[in-house]
Amino acid sequence: MKVLCLVRSCRWVIAVSTAALLILASRADVFAQTVVARKFRETPLAPMSAELRPSSIVSADARHIAYIRRTSSGEQAVFDGREQPEFDQVAALAFSPNGKHWAYAARRGSTWRVVVNGREQPEFDRVGPPVFAPGSKRLAYVARPKGTESRVVVEAPGGPGKPYEEIFEGMLVFSPDGARLAYGARRDGRWYVVDEGREFGPYDYLGSATGLVFSPDGKRLAWAALSGKQWRLVVDGEAGPAYDNLADVVFSGDGRRVGYAARRGDQWMAVIDRDEQPPCRAIAEGMMAFSPGGGWLAYVAQTGEQWQIIVGRQRWKPFDSVRQILFSPDNKRLAGIVVSGGAELVVVNNREGRVFDRVGGGTLVFSPDGSRLGYIAKAGRNTFAVVEGERLPRYDMAGYLTFSPSGRAVYAATRGDKAFTVVEDQEAAHHYEEIWTAPEAKLIFDDAQRFHYLGLKQGQLFLVEEELSR
Repeated sequence: MKVLCLVRSCRWVIAVSTAALLILASRADVFAQTVVARKFRETPLAPMSAELRPSSIVSADARHIAYIRRTSSGEQAVFDGREQPEFDQVAALAFSPNGKHWAYAARRGSTWRVVVNGREQPEFDRVGPPVFAPGSKRLAYVARPKGTESRVVVEAPGGPGKPYEEIFEGMLVFSPDGARLAYGARRDGRWYVVDEGREFGPYDYLGSATGLVFSPDGKRLAWAALSGKQWRLVVDGEAGPAYDNLADVVFSGDGRRVGYAARRGDQWMAVIDRDEQPPCRAIAEGMMAFSPGGGWLAYVAQTGEQWQIIVGRQRWKPFDSVRQILFSPDNKRLAGIVVSGGAELVVVNNREGRVFDRVGGGTLVFSPDGSRLGYIAKAGRNTFAVVEGERLPRYDMAGYLTFSPSGRAVYAATRGDKAFTVVEDQEAAHHYEEIWTAPEAKLIFDDAQRFHYLGLKQGQLFLVEEELSR
């Protein structure tokens, strides 16, 4: 197959394929696979090399790249190829969620400061990683003022807040609407939760595993607090029942219900609005979720040596382990990746699907209307997307699977030294050495027809905007 690829920076062009490729797979799977010319646009972002990769970050909207470059006299941050001033040390690069703002920590001599959009903020003995609010209008970080051992939270715009003996950097949390900033802080040996300057407490300790959790609407805040030897979930300042341990706090989509894992003695249980569910041996971390309507809480519990998905009072068939659960947007299906006897498969509403050597963790995805379920799986040396139980063409690697607003499967794949996008079973004629997107993200759609990603070729990283074939 010969491909003529016409590329003009920041202009729409067409990659013209001179042939279609037919791949006949082994066993019962036969795929008629075509290479299509899809309209795309490349915008150069920055040079990229092996030495720059370890420090590189991609913005949440997958449109920007930043990294730290070593110089003869120190280090400098580089955002979308734009070199920033040199410092003795640079760390903690960050983009705002909308990708329009950026920040990092920098040291000159013995003093640190945070730099926001190129402007140096006040100097401190130490600074923590800058954290942007979801709305991208606020930024905060933990700092140690000069000549002191105290810690403060600094906002930009704004300034330093009240000093404390210690502040949990991992508990610096903005609400989803960006209107509230909360964190955990210690004073006189006791711990407090500070929500927009208002203190709750004191407590003997705060749960680092649960952290501070806002409801999706940003109106409620929950945390685990230790008093004496007992842990309680505190929601909006009101403490719940006492337990020996707590984990995994989740809110329903409307923020009205809260669920969490609690231990009493050697038994764990899920708790929904103070209603205790049947006890079990353990509850899997990070796999507790409310259905979109908030009517059901799903979680993964260990009974004996096996694990099973529990939805309300319904217990699914047990397996060796469960690696992901996901509700469909229409609230009609619940899917889970499970392991059985060394093989892996997807279970939907307690019905088992096809068995594979491996199903990619975190790759479960539903179409926007919930009618199609997809994931990435591996059999032997081949990797492929699976949609509604049907295998799509096989590749060396595949990932970033998502669905277009109209429900078409779109993902990235590699064959040999070429990386390209695939829509259902149609490969794009233009290709790259690698395709990148934001951490823990899929290919991102901008509207019903267009999606984008980052493509690497010949040492240059490009923003690639691509259109679906009609």
